[in-house]
Amino acid sequence: MPLPRAYLIDSSIYIFRAWHSYDESITDSHGKPSNAVFGFGDFLFQLLKQKQPKYIACAFDASQTESYRRELYPEYKANRPPTPVALKHQFAQCRLFCQAIGIPEFGSNRFEADDIIGSLASYFRDQGFAITIVSADKDLTQLVIGEEDAWWDYARGTVLNRRGVEKQFGVKPEQIPDLLALSGDKVDNIPGIPGVGYTTASRILKKYPSIETILENIEAIADMKFRGASRAQALLNAHQNILPLNKLLTTVVCDLHLQDHLEAILENLIWQGVNHEVFTNLSEQLSLSPALSQRWLKL
Repeated sequence: MPLPRAYLIDSSIYIFRAWHSYDESITDSHGKPSNAVFGFGDFLFQLLKQKQPKYIACAFDASQTESYRRELYPEYKANRPPTPVALKHQFAQCRLFCQAIGIPEFGSNRFEADDIIGSLASYFRDQGFAITIVSADKDLTQLVIGEEDAWWDYARGTVLNRRGVEKQFGVKPEQIPDLLALSGDKVDNIPGIPGVGYTTASRILKKYPSIETILENIEAIADMKFRGASRAQALLNAHQNILPLNKLLTTVVCDLHLQDHLEAILENLIWQGVNHEVFTNLSEQLSLSPALSQRWLKL
């Protein structure tokens, strides 16, 4: 019998995609852009209609005023341009939209959506659930721990289980932080070992399965049976000091203090359906068409 399943959504990716994909002329009742809210809502509608999940939550990247990772490494994500003003206010509207349609939403000023998802996944897994991570972020493949867990890139229709993650990246899901620590993550501005990409990193991790064991065996890497092993050993030796910090940055936090929510989490994450009164008020603010509003109210 399959395990009960919780769907945990990495919201920001789908909000940004909606911002780029939906017409900027879509505005709310105050004339402000609402195209990202419109597109994000469309994504949620399709997901709810397709999967009809019983347990579901959306995680958001709130304003990182006290960023855990930037405290560790001030250059973390420093390569990213600021969020456009016309998009920034729509994040709050997307959270309100989730509330109106009955989807629990979470955000933190210190931790990222990844960490919220990781902590919720850990909690649900302990309660005997399978987890589906809805995201296009490769970092979150490290959370595909259980045999029935999955990482689902909704837009591309790609679903990876544990074996799929290993086939795609050459390492087990729990080794993804080590892989990224070695090879770096340009998206998050994390420098890896120069000249060490996924292929070399995965070969090393097959023999030495973590950053910790690699650091204990750097000299032995030169004797490994792959082309460039000696060069890889020299590069690791020269840049080994960055690896412990890199692993901290690439590891999803899975033990956030959710005690204030834990007693009610299972009950609250049961999708209750659209709150008609709240949704009707919000749809007026967003200037949703009657047809679109009715589509939601009938879901």
